[in-house]
Amino acid sequence: MNTGIFGNGTMTHTPTSQRAFALTETAITLPLLLFMFIVIFDFGRIMYSGITSSNAARAAVGYGAQATAIAVDHTGMNNAAQADATDLPIDASNPSHVASTARHFCRCPSGSAEVSCTSNTCSGAPEVYVEVTTSRVFNALINYPGIPNSTVLQRTAIMRVQ
Repeated sequence: MNTGIFGNGTMTHTPTSQRAFALTETAITLPLLLFMFIVIFDFGRIMYSGITSSNAARAAVGYGAQATAIAVDHTGMNNAAQADATDLPIDASNPSHVASTARHFCRCPSGSAEVSCTSNTCSGAPEVYVEVTTSRVFNALINYPGIPNSTVLQRTAIMRVQ
């Protein structure tokens, strides 16, 4: 029978054994906490990239929707998207802040199908729209099991020209 230090059958922990337990707990929990921090940090990075890409698309269509004469300025809309996304870094996967594609198209007031902007096939004047699609490659900090390391974030904004 184990009588312990005091002879009454109870075990007491010495300060040395308490430090060993604390060191063991730290060794077990520290990698888990570090992994959780990296996951949260990556989640924040992907959300920030997605929101910034979306805002860049909205800024570009906002520029293009000012007037019919500006709606055909696809280069200007792409430049507006680039100017709005300057917070995103340029790296090996992303040669620019965001990749953007701008276009304009027309629809009849009563329909949803696209029509030619030059030929008047509508009963009234066709409505002019601008569309900008931005995209960006996101690379995670580490490889997560079962999740792709790289993904393309793509956002599209459409607005009717005033």
